[in-house]
Amino acid sequence: MIKHLPAAALLLTLSLAGCSPKTDDAQSANVLAENDFDHLDGWAGDLPALATLSKTKAHSGAYSTSVRPGFDYSLGFSNVLGKLTDRRPQKITISAWVMLPNDQANARLVVEIKDPNKSDDLLYKALELRSVVKKYNEWQQVEQTIEMPATAAVTSRLLVYLWRADSNEPVYLDDMKISRVD
Repeated sequence: MIKHLPAAALLLTLSLAGCSPKTDDAQSANVLAENDFDHLDGWAGDLPALATLSKTKAHSGAYSTSVRPGFDYSLGFSNVLGKLTDRRPQKITISAWVMLPNDQANARLVVEIKDPNKSDDLLYKALELRSVVKKYNEWQQVEQTIEMPATAAVTSRLLVYLWRADSNEPVYLDDMKISRVD
């Protein structure tokens, strides 16, 4: 789990990866946050997680984020629910584009909801990418919808990131979007 990283460095890195919601059209009104990982280079100094930015593969733009041996956690998203929306969502959907180079690669798209006053997660869901990716060395969109725990409050923190688990191959993530489901 993510608890192996120093908490301050992780939260700073994850917060830097979270972009403001884009509301270009009516369909994006429920988008809480999205990121294409192209606007981080040069903003975060030499933080270790910034090394997960990759120009090797990208779904859109020039950058994606990745996990690989030596880099167990990607850049991700971390924010307090109350900063994302003015009302408590019943569900949220996380969608992202991922690329696994071959059948030996695997990673998990993790969604956590944490109570700031407790050490245990209110929610921990990890979507194993190998179970949903059907083609290798091609970008594929994955999606995970979760029900918001009844105990989640406006002060609860939402985290979304890619975890390498035990994969010895790189796995890439790009164009992540977090949306409220009403």
